[in-house]
Amino acid sequence: MIIIDSREKKFNHIEEYLIAHDIPYEVKKLDTGDYYNTDNPSVVVDRKKDLQEICGNLSIGKENRTRFIKECKRAFDEHIRFVVLIEGTRYRELNEIKEWKSKYSKHTGRWLVGEMFRLTMAYKVEWILCMKNQTARKILEILEYKEEKS
Repeated sequence: MIIIDSREKKFNHIEEYLIAHDIPYEVKKLDTGDYYNTDNPSVVVDRKKDLQEICGNLSIGKENRTRFIKECKRAFDEHIRFVVLIEGTRYRELNEIKEWKSKYSKHTGRWLVGEMFRLTMAYKVEWILCMKNQTARKILEILEYKEEKS
C-alpha cells in the first residue's frame, strides 16, 4: 500500500493515477517524505512541484531550509533512502539545472545545484527530475511498488 503524507498539497494527478490503476493508498501523516510504500520501508519520496519550490526549501535564512535539512538528516540517521522528485521541469539531468534562474529570488541554478550536491554528500539525498505527467509512475518505480497479480 502507498501512504501519502496528509500535508501533501495538490496531488490530484497522482491520486487519479493510483485510482485508475487500482493501487491501494491511504493519506496520513508521515514524519519523513511525502510517499511511502508499506512493503518497502527503506525508501521515501519527497515530491517538489518544481525547481522554484526546492529553491525555497534550500534558501538560507528560511525556516523551510531548517525543516527540510532536518528531514534529510532524519532519513539518513534512520537508514532510509531519501529521494527528492522534482516535477514540472524540462531538465533531465542535474547539471542542466545550472542554467536555471529563479523568478522570485537572486538564486541561480549554479547555486541550487551546489546546495543539492551538499545534501547528497552529507545525507545521501537523491534527486530525480521528471515531467508532471510522469510523476505517479516515477514515484511507484522509486518506491519499488509491485502490483499484486490476481
